[in-house]
Amino acid sequence: MNEWYRHELRKAASERIQYWQDVTEVELSEWRIKRMKTRWGTCNMQDKRIWLNLHLAKRPKCCLDFIIVHEMVHLLESKHNDRFKSYMNKFMPGWREWKGELDRVGLK
Repeated sequence: MNEWYRHELRKAASERIQYWQDVTEVELSEWRIKRMKTRWGTCNMQDKRIWLNLHLAKRPKCCLDFIIVHEMVHLLESKHNDRFKSYMNKFMPGWREWKGELDRVGLK
């Protein structure tokens, strides 16, 4: 079952990452999928690489978009400060709703 989720997430993420790179003008060098227990996504600023949690395949596409944008914005601003929130508001005005959705369901 995990391989099916991985395949579906890879398909969806590929399309959405391209879209969000165009919107944010943030160019990723690489992105990958892995099963994580405590995070929906991570990024490596130096390598310009993001990781997406396999469990995102079980969430609505807007949650995937939120994590992609969130991790891309970290390539512009490392901390969750006002500058970070300003970028999030600019690129995805409804981001708090999707953050709330992920916070509610947690990692299962």
